[in-house]
Amino acid sequence: MERGQVFAERFKITHAPKSGGMGTVYRAEDLKTGQIVAVKFLVRPPRDSTPGRGDHYGRLTPNELKRFERERQMHERLGGHGIPRLVAYDFLGGRPYLVTEFIEGKNLRDFLESHRPTLAATASIVVQLLRILERVHAARVVHRDIKPQNVILAESGEVFLVDFGIALPDDPDATRHTEGRTPGSLGYKAPEIILGERNPTPAADIYGVGCTVFRLVAGDSVFNGASEHIIEQHHCGTPAPRLDDRIPGLPPGLADLVARMLAKGPRSRPSAGGAAAALAPLVPRPGDPAPDPALAPDPTLPFRMRPDASTSTPTPAAGREGSRRPVVRRRGIGVPNRAAFRVLLDEAEQELVRGEAGPQAERLASMLNEVRGTWGACDPEVVRARLLCADRLRHTGDWPGASGRYRTLTRDLGGAEAGTAEHDRLLEARIGVAECMVPEEDSTDRAFPIWEDAVRRLHALLPSPPRRTVLRARESGEEFAEWGHRAAVEALLDGLPPS
Repeated sequence: MERGQVFAERFKITHAPKSGGMGTVYRAEDLKTGQIVAVKFLVRPPRDSTPGRGDHYGRLTPNELKRFERERQMHERLGGHGIPRLVAYDFLGGRPYLVTEFIEGKNLRDFLESHRPTLAATASIVVQLLRILERVHAARVVHRDIKPQNVILAESGEVFLVDFGIALPDDPDATRHTEGRTPGSLGYKAPEIILGERNPTPAADIYGVGCTVFRLVAGDSVFNGASEHIIEQHHCGTPAPRLDDRIPGLPPGLADLVARMLAKGPRSRPSAGGAAAALAPLVPRPGDPAPDPALAPDPTLPFRMRPDASTSTPTPAAGREGSRRPVVRRRGIGVPNRAAFRVLLDEAEQELVRGEAGPQAERLASMLNEVRGTWGACDPEVVRARLLCADRLRHTGDWPGASGRYRTLTRDLGGAEAGTAEHDRLLEARIGVAECMVPEEDSTDRAFPIWEDAVRRLHALLPSPPRRTVLRARESGEEFAEWGHRAAVEALLDGLPPS
């Protein structure tokens, strides 16, 4: 990709790429909205590639594709309030890419190269970060890579958390997609992750925050050593040094809080909300002076300029309905009216029935995030759109992308009652999950029981099961029959209406 190049008839590259890990990131202009966005391509550069050249890449593994798909899901679910929002997601020349809002500012690592923040500035950074994590953890997600490089200070002083490439749902059954590597970054990984814990809790992120606070206050890492192995040994077995031993005169309680965040045992660490509350007294108040010397960006600005910033939190106020403001949904820019959207849904569905992902399906995919944000993820027409967009990805051969969308839909519709339209979509999405698992795993060992369960639920809806879902069950049943399940498939489909 070169400066000035336009792709997807929408995004214009404006800056040279930055490479790191498994991604190459470009700054671009969204010609549809005029906004500046970040475009991340999943690449695996060969050993002899020139650094920074995102157009050289090697063969991607299924795990790498699935990790990238999970990162997309995280931005789609969590975007906003300190996490860049997802703008678009697709493939270009066989490479997946995701587009998020661009955050103008500096990452915390670069910020620390030219600034030594005051305690008030440090608290302003960390409280904002902890409030973001409080929301992430409430969504049952563990980031697993909290470090200064993944914390962005926007020019407004607001904090953003980025790089959800190895984030993990807080679910013992979730696939790791890390191919044997210990996730995280040296100097910020929690002991349990270093020791191989496959199901880390949100406490692992708190350890990373503790390491970050230590770096901000002391100007150094918690542990240093001659090798990565020695540093990780210290994190696992050596008590962390106390901040008040390094920096005399710290406010009472700060060193104790950081010591608890750096506890070896996850259960001894505070929650994100508890740690944020403990640090809140250190943040500046409205009208307080700016830091001296000046900081750019200035993380104290949101607290000094906004009357409610020191006490507000972006996390949902569960159980406090009386204190919530009513939510007013406005029709977003580019969102069609309901009648026009139904026409688009019908046209996109007809394209997919013909076995093609044509222009209407493409158009539907381009506006999905907008209508989802405007009408809600479980609005009946948005649910139908989400299902069709997953179908589109399956038609184009993006099995991981389609599978992720079907799974998210089944989770969101999990409580739907039999006989409702939502339940019909749920069964269709479950069949979609099974359809994607066959090519992903080259096996039907796990896919067939999911398909079987969906078909049994269809039988429970006789004599009037949803025609579209029955048709899909019969089509996918042919594939399972060819994989050696013919007798079981014929028995399961017996009694359902003909296609």
